[in-house]
Amino acid sequence: MLTRLPLLLIAAVFIPALPTIAEAGLGPRQVNATGANDPARNSEDEGLKYWPQWRGPTWNGVAAEADPPITWSETENLRWKTPIEGKGYATPIVWGDRIFLLTAITLDKEMPVPDVIPADTPNINEHPQVKGSWKPQRFVIVCLDRITGEVLWSRTVHEAMPHQGHHNKGGFASASPVTDGEHLYAYFGSFGLYCYDFEGQLIWKRDLEYQAMEDSLGEGSSPALSGNALVIVVDQERQSYVVAIDKRTGQDLWKRNREETSNWSTPRIFTHAGRRQAVTNGSTVRSYDLTTGELLWRCDGHTAGAIPMPAVGHGLVFTASGWRKDMLQAIALGQRGDLTNSESVVWKLRRGIPYVPCPMLWGEELYLLEDQTFFSCLNATDGAPHYLKHRLPGGLNFSASPVGAADRIYLLSEEGRTVVLQRGPQLEVLAVNDLDERFHASPAIVGEAIYLRGFEHLYCFAKSAR
Repeated sequence: MLTRLPLLLIAAVFIPALPTIAEAGLGPRQVNATGANDPARNSEDEGLKYWPQWRGPTWNGVAAEADPPITWSETENLRWKTPIEGKGYATPIVWGDRIFLLTAITLDKEMPVPDVIPADTPNINEHPQVKGSWKPQRFVIVCLDRITGEVLWSRTVHEAMPHQGHHNKGGFASASPVTDGEHLYAYFGSFGLYCYDFEGQLIWKRDLEYQAMEDSLGEGSSPALSGNALVIVVDQERQSYVVAIDKRTGQDLWKRNREETSNWSTPRIFTHAGRRQAVTNGSTVRSYDLTTGELLWRCDGHTAGAIPMPAVGHGLVFTASGWRKDMLQAIALGQRGDLTNSESVVWKLRRGIPYVPCPMLWGEELYLLEDQTFFSCLNATDGAPHYLKHRLPGGLNFSASPVGAADRIYLLSEEGRTVVLQRGPQLEVLAVNDLDERFHASPAIVGEAIYLRGFEHLYCFAKSAR
C-alpha cells in the first residue's frame, strides 16, 4: 500500500517548471552498450562526482573523477571514523556533502513472527546459518556529513518482527539506497520503500508484499534508478517479478512476472540503439524495455541464486553466477528473443567466477574477484585471459565488490584487508592495508576519499586527512 503525505507538500516538490536533477540530466549517468555516455547525459553531470547508487556513478564500481589514497590504517590517512548502530551491509551512497546509509537495529522486546508465507511455499526451511537472526528490528536511514563524519539526522522508517531470518553474511538492511541528487530512495525489501528529501522529510512511502526467500536467507537486491523509474527485482520462492516504480509518486509504472526462484542481483540499466533497457541476472538473463516493461531478450545457462549485477560495455552484457557451477556469459546486444546458445553469446567462462562480488568492466578489461582469494583479468571483447585465478596476498574472503579510481583497483576483504592493484593486464600489487574491523559492504569513492562501512563504523580515508 502506498502512503502519501499531504497534497500541499507533494505539490511543492513536483512543480512542473522546476525539473528534478535527474530530469535535467544531472542524475546518475547512463552508459550505453558501446561504453560511451548516453545521449541524455554528458561529462559535466554532477552525479559523476559522487557515488549515487550501488556500483557508483557509472554502474561499474569506478569513480572516474576521483583519486583516493593508496595506503591507510587505523591512523594513517584517516579523516574520520563514526560508529554506526545496528547492522547493515548496504553500500553508503554520497551526494554533495551528504552520506546516506541504511541500518537495522535489533530491538530488546518480544514481537510475534508474522504468519504471512503460505505453508505450501517450497524451499523456505531455515538454513543453519540463519539461526539467531529472527529478532525484532528497527529499520533506520542515517545521514552523515561527508567532511566531518557527524551524524546529521536519522529516521526510523519502520519497526517489525521479520517473517524470515537472514544469512550471517546478510542482514535486514542489505539493499543500497539510491539518489537523484534531490531525493533519497531507501528500500528495505519486505519492510517498505521510502522517499525522503535531503533534510530527512518523508515525501512518500510504500508498503510492499512479504518476500519468501529460499532457506530464509534474507533479501538483498538494490533498486536501480533511471529517469523517473525505480526498478526493483523480487526473485523469490513465490511468484517472482520485476517492477518499475515512479520515483515521484511511488506508484507502479509497470510490473512483469518472472519464472525465477530466489536471486539477489540488482538490475543494470543502460541504453542500446536508443532504447533504455533494464537487464536482470538469474538462472535466465532477461532484458526489459525500461519504458514499457516489454521483455526484449533472454538467455539461459546460469545457475540459480544469482547475485552479481551484470556489467555492460563494448556492445556486450556480462553476466555471472557462481553458485555450485561457474558461468560467465558475454552476450551481444542487438538481437531479440531467446538468445540461448546462439551466436549472440560471444564467449563463456566456466572457472574463476564470483558468487557474490560483481564483475568490474573497466576499459578493455573485465575483472573478476572470487569470494575466496582469487582474482582474474580478461580481455572483455573475446574473453582471452591476461591472468586467471591469481592468488591475492593472504587467505582472504570477499563479499564486497571491486571498486576503482585513478587507475587503481581496491579489493576490500571481509577480514578488513584491502589489496590495492594497478589497473591493467599485468597484475601489480601497490599496497595492502589492514584495519581492525570486519567488512561486507562495498566501498564508495568520491573525490580524494574512500568510504568503508564496517560492522561497527563508517570510515573515511582521504589524502588530506583532518
